[in-house]
Amino acid sequence: MGEDKSRLVLDGEAVSRRIARDLQSACETVTVLGREPISGCKFLADTEEYAGPLAALSRFLPSAEFVFVASCDLPRFDARLIGLFCSRIEASDAVLPTNEGRVQPLCALYDAQSWVALRKTVEENRRSMMAWLDLLNCVKLNPAELTAVGIDDRAICGANTPEEWQRLIKPKETH
Repeated sequence: MGEDKSRLVLDGEAVSRRIARDLQSACETVTVLGREPISGCKFLADTEEYAGPLAALSRFLPSAEFVFVASCDLPRFDARLIGLFCSRIEASDAVLPTNEGRVQPLCALYDAQSWVALRKTVEENRRSMMAWLDLLNCVKLNPAELTAVGIDDRAICGANTPEEWQRLIKPKETH
């Protein structure tokens, strides 16, 4: 991206702050993992720069039965995702939405017990989110399942390039 994604601004507000506020409205506790705290949220500072999300998540200790993970670069994030994912997790380890056939692990719901597999993945020096997900029983939701309940299917999409950011912040074209 070329800049700190947690500071990306949309409609005059850092998207990371808006996501945190939306999560606070739907979750008992919100913990920010990153470089800077967000008011009203617990904070766990990144200790390894550029180590990736799995390393940061491995230091987190779940305090609830389920953990909703949301990256800081989701300009269309919708807190209604939490209820939808909770309704679908049942006996699974995680609910992962998909976009263009790829799972989106940084906008997903996880059973707290899945952190055992996460730590195992890190201890084995495997650093990819997919290495962790390979150990989990996951429910995968396609975009149509989001739009069927009125959620923009881009709500799960993060931006890794300025071009992706611009595409995501544009109003959705209707035909």
